[in-house]
Amino acid sequence: MHEKKIKSLSLILIIGIVLISCNQNSKCQNKTEYKFPVLKGSYFGRIAPKGKAEVFMDGIISKIDKPEMCAAFTKEGKEFYFNAIYNENWTIFVTRNVNEEWTNPEPINFTSDYIDRDFTISPDGNKLYFGSNRPRIAGEEKLESFDLYVSEKIADNIWCEPRNIGEIVNTDFSENYPSVDAIGNLYFFSNRGEGLGGCEIYTSQFIDNEYINPELLGGHVNSNKNDWDSFIASDGSYIILSSQNRDDTMGKQDLYISFKDSKGAWTKVQNMGERVNSTSDEICPSVSLDGKILFFTSRRRGKADIFWVDAKVIEDLKPEDLN
Repeated sequence: MHEKKIKSLSLILIIGIVLISCNQNSKCQNKTEYKFPVLKGSYFGRIAPKGKAEVFMDGIISKIDKPEMCAAFTKEGKEFYFNAIYNENWTIFVTRNVNEEWTNPEPINFTSDYIDRDFTISPDGNKLYFGSNRPRIAGEEKLESFDLYVSEKIADNIWCEPRNIGEIVNTDFSENYPSVDAIGNLYFFSNRGEGLGGCEIYTSQFIDNEYINPELLGGHVNSNKNDWDSFIASDGSYIILSSQNRDDTMGKQDLYISFKDSKGAWTKVQNMGERVNSTSDEICPSVSLDGKILFFTSRRRGKADIFWVDAKVIEDLKPEDLN
């Protein structure tokens, strides 16, 4: 009987060790899923294409068999952030140029069991805005929709615990894809049903360190289609957005751009054309903090990939009377 107990305990111990080992291997595989080759230099040593947009870091960041979206370099091109799947949820990954070599991408330090996606970084590089189903108050259930959250950079490699932007902006409907200009004015989309139809783009001014009641952007930007994923220029001079099924679409969702005129009004949006768009979906636009690169997400390879192109494409689309 004693020997049987010893054998049983031994078997349990062996199974436990195997399970722990498997679990550790699983975690390691998750962490090394984006293992890099040796890459050096700002912007991974690459130069953005000047003609048509191309897949960004094909097979390295933009994997052949896995989805990625959203992208942001810091101003010096020494840090790169992107969205990818981690433990079955979208989260934000980061890789850094340390001692002239890029580190293996890892989930950002505030990664949790919630969805964190559709992010942008403030023009000064110190705040990260994103949409999430995190609970508004710790300990509550996760949200059924998305709210806007912000995290501030408190040290190298460390971002503070995200905070909900608050009920002035967030509602029981979905709010997502936030971006801010240099003075903190916020742009985002919501499906709260106040506009012409579908999702609409809103702005909330940042006054005395607080956001005020959001307002719809005018009809030159919003339409009776789904308008979403808007990115505001740091100086507020243009806005890029994704819109679905407009009359001049090249695919289901295209990227459009509108510029501010001398009176502060938005020009009628224009399709960004074949240098950017395709017969597939284009979403999640952003411009690198140095203003040199336009990033966006496209599904032209059958799943979400990050694409990039020289930001001169923006200047080329600017109406002559605004130059």
